[in-house]
Amino acid sequence: MKIAIIGSRGNDSMESNLHEAFSFAGHDARIFDIYDLKRFSFHRIDKITHTLDKLCRVYSDNYDKQLFHALFLRLKEFSPDFVVCVYRFVHPSFVDLCKSQGAKVIHVNPDQMTTLEYQQIFSSNYDIWFVKDSYMSSFMSKNMHLNVMLYNEAFNLRKHKKPDSTKADCERKIAIDVMTYGTMYPYRCRMLKSVVDSGVNMKIYGVIPHRFYSHELDTFFQNQYITGEKKSEILYGSKIVFNQMHYAEVESVNCRFFEANGCGAFQLSDYRPILHNLLPINPELVSFKSVDEGVEKIKYYLMHDDERYEIADEIYHHFINHYTYDHLVKYILDVSFS
Repeated sequence: MKIAIIGSRGNDSMESNLHEAFSFAGHDARIFDIYDLKRFSFHRIDKITHTLDKLCRVYSDNYDKQLFHALFLRLKEFSPDFVVCVYRFVHPSFVDLCKSQGAKVIHVNPDQMTTLEYQQIFSSNYDIWFVKDSYMSSFMSKNMHLNVMLYNEAFNLRKHKKPDSTKADCERKIAIDVMTYGTMYPYRCRMLKSVVDSGVNMKIYGVIPHRFYSHELDTFFQNQYITGEKKSEILYGSKIVFNQMHYAEVESVNCRFFEANGCGAFQLSDYRPILHNLLPINPELVSFKSVDEGVEKIKYYLMHDDERYEIADEIYHHFINHYTYDHLVKYILDVSFS
């Protein structure tokens, strides 16, 4: 099957992982990114270029529509059977153009509800809307009568691969007590400040936002954006991965939850009721309902190595059997073409 994925080519993005999994399953899959268009080929794609493009798309519907029409013309040459949109800002006219060519068009939303741009996904005529949050699923289906399907995010077992060494050996090599990663938004900084103030030795990886970052965490920040095998080794080799869910993850979890568990890490995460469905153990063992409880569990598990190893191993095998991108693409295809 010819499958077009509309979204970012970014390394370790959902789009790149879907592309790899569809291709591994034998499909002819390609990513169509707006920044592949000729109008961007003469410019260095940097923050300024992205910002100018976004401003034009926000304030000029004509520019926005023309941009996605140009992307459609490239896609038309490929003539896909199935179009998977991941961008949240796809212009509704693009969806109609794709469907006019006989393609089935779906949207897979990998994020929480504060990233819905101008709600383009609600103005578009997708065949199916895949969302990960049951709260979103409820208001989309009950209030807008959209054809919504719940899904769980995943990890790429060929990219997020557990190292061959034992966890104990890898921990000695990496020498990190607690790590976390992601974009350091203000609410995350506030939480992490509480953690490090309690005496926890933490290393922070990821992206510093251009505004409102707390420089009180500079000592702990590693100034590295980790991907691929290096990410897997650091996650697996850290004694504890501390995962803070976005506050708008109402009834869902983030992709880091799957990545960490999928490469054999021991993870403590914000509690969400959905953990009862995702984990093979009591979620209370590996989650916290307040930052104080999180600190308490960090200190406990740093002193109980064997418990960490046993829990991490049980969760790892469960995730290998249920939550890889191979499982996800099969589910998407089964639902879309059933």
